[in-house]
Amino acid sequence: MNYAPEPDMIRSFLALEISDDARDWIEDRSREMRRELKGNIRWVKREALHITLHFFGGIPRGAIEEVEKILEPLAGRFAPFVLRMRGIGAFPNLRNPRVFWAGVEDLTERRTLREFYETMRATLEGGGFAVEKRPFTPHVTIGRIKKLVKFEMDRFRNLPQGPVFDVSSLTFFRSDLTPKGPIYQPLNRFSFGGKEE
Repeated sequence: MNYAPEPDMIRSFLALEISDDARDWIEDRSREMRRELKGNIRWVKREALHITLHFFGGIPRGAIEEVEKILEPLAGRFAPFVLRMRGIGAFPNLRNPRVFWAGVEDLTERRTLREFYETMRATLEGGGFAVEKRPFTPHVTIGRIKKLVKFEMDRFRNLPQGPVFDVSSLTFFRSDLTPKGPIYQPLNRFSFGGKEE
């Protein structure tokens, strides 16, 4: 099913919310980076930190129910994930960074986050939604770079490991752009249940 543009579009995405301990670890790293890096960097606010799994862009309000019908049974087939914050990196690379991110290590023993992502992507594509073709790199975006004058990342490459945390649900977010930055509002949450088909 392909959705034609409508006037009433909702900008939305799918994400995993992270624990307070993980947010604390990221904020500690961000403070260290602020002291070391010179330039114009827009740092992501604590409440906006998350692991993006899929960005829809604008979809019609009428498509929200269709998305939910796809995601609820899909999430139910996977058990909660066990994740850990680990390391700092950059997109597209450390030589020419445009986005700073905190890495996410998957400690899940069965049916991993990557398996869920691939299943979700195939299911959404089968439902007529455009999907990302680039390889999946689980991460939390922590800063967007407009201009970087001083850049010494060596000491951030081998940081102490971050906290381990469980993720028990997938969140369907609405994203509203404002002059002060995007505002994220959960539209729905889908619990991971680990129920085999």
